[in-house]
Amino acid sequence: MHKLILLPFILTALVVSGCTNDKPQPETFMEIIPMEVTNISNEKTVEAMASQNKQRSFEVKHHVKARDVYVECIVSNFKFTKGKKVNSEGEGHIDLYLNDKKVDEIYTAAFIAKELPTGKHTIRVELVNNDSTTYNLSKEFEVTIAK
Repeated sequence: MHKLILLPFILTALVVSGCTNDKPQPETFMEIIPMEVTNISNEKTVEAMASQNKQRSFEVKHHVKARDVYVECIVSNFKFTKGKKVNSEGEGHIDLYLNDKKVDEIYTAAFIAKELPTGKHTIRVELVNNDSTTYNLSKEFEVTIAK
């Protein structure tokens, strides 16, 4: 019972510990802004973190506001790392794809894709190792940016 009470605090610490502000700019028309997640109250997330096995779950939530897409990734048993090239189980980053083209590497659990052009877009986030080999966990969703 005590472990369940501490899980939201542990989850927040894990998510926030991977956040950095010094990342390269994408080579595209949009800007990616890392976000710090300070409040997570989703029961599914707590259940995933309560699992003590090494299975990894990957949940992605998104919200469109004007021409910006706010993305939050909830990953169990994972640590975001930057600058490491040697694989270590349970570490890595997210590769971000826009319309099947890789646009950035993300080292935080939450970010904003800013100033997307109007129209329909497919966004894919893929969880990868430090050397960019895949964990075979990805999520894809479509967004429509209105004029």
